[in-house]
Amino acid sequence: MIVGTVEDLGFVPEAVWDDLTLNIERDPKPESRSIAEHEGRWVGSLRRFSTARLRSWGFPDLVEDAESVISELVTNALVHGKGDRIAFRFLLTATVLALEVDDGSPGRAHVNEADPFDENGRGLFIVNELSTLCGVSPDGAKTWCTIPTTPRRSQ
Repeated sequence: MIVGTVEDLGFVPEAVWDDLTLNIERDPKPESRSIAEHEGRWVGSLRRFSTARLRSWGFPDLVEDAESVISELVTNALVHGKGDRIAFRFLLTATVLALEVDDGSPGRAHVNEADPFDENGRGLFIVNELSTLCGVSPDGAKTWCTIPTTPRRSQ
């Protein structure tokens, strides 16, 4: 993972087609509490919102990867975030879709090495595999990734 922010990628403002941040207000989460049902619904809502935006901009081929990444990033923020707010950012440029989640928690996210029978622990590995770049802000509060809007070249 890269330490830095989406802004560090140096997007030219004229190349930004869509840039929206949505905030999820939540009750501060005690260490042992699971995700509240009404908070968990945000995962599907943000997936549907992003799918609609991608289709309206003519990128239906990005929907599946974007939905998977959104599920992982937002769920991680809901499970591990301790603050009273989670911010989800959808940034679409001429060359890349950037997705960012800020859970307000200090400490960097890390990729787990899950055992074959573990039910959890693969989220950031999935994000890393579906994106071209992924990173975390220096304070650890924001986790982000980018997916190219142009076809990938075969390797």
